[in-house]
Amino acid sequence: MIDYDGEALDYDASRGGEPRAQATVEALERLLPRGRCTVLDIACGTGIVTRRLLQPDRTVLGVDCSQGMLRLAARRVPGGVVQGDASGLPVASGSVDAVVIVWLLHLLLDPVPVLAEASRVLRPGGTLITTVDKDDAYFVPDSDIARVTAEARRQYAPRVSDHCARVLDWAARQGLVKAGETEFPGTGQGRSPRSWQEAIRAGRPGPARIG
Repeated sequence: MIDYDGEALDYDASRGGEPRAQATVEALERLLPRGRCTVLDIACGTGIVTRRLLQPDRTVLGVDCSQGMLRLAARRVPGGVVQGDASGLPVASGSVDAVVIVWLLHLLLDPVPVLAEASRVLRPGGTLITTVDKDDAYFVPDSDIARVTAEARRQYAPRVSDHCARVLDWAARQGLVKAGETEFPGTGQGRSPRSWQEAIRAGRPGPARIG
């Protein structure tokens, strides 16, 4: 697992930086509720996305378990971040209008505790937004790697923690209804051909665990 405290200072630069954050927020804004609301950003990291969610009529709170990440986030969102575990949020039940979970589920062996906590803190009629199918995003453009890995990825998909069908199935069982979807371009991430070859040979062509 990644040492997020140790990587905090270099994290943004190695994950697409400001362009990736801007693309992420533009996508989130297409789904977030309009008007006065409270938004919780789970696993906010360095706050590079959280800061962009701030609006005059919107209260934003970021939560992360990494002290190193939060030191940077606190500079970007003064007074707007708190340390806490995503599977046990330090947030009251039914207290926020929207929850945002960006690139977290793919890192988890089991996403259900985090999704359950996100559902708990939402007010009735609230909005839960999460990214899904992270690894598949690398293969949207046709390529040699996409074709070579297609069958292995298809077989592995049901075991991927952020598999869209898996997340939607859980949501439906909680009484949540899909209200929309969007997408945004990724920047500065991905496996090399060699690492994909090694993963397939090892029988684990799933999440790259790169955050």
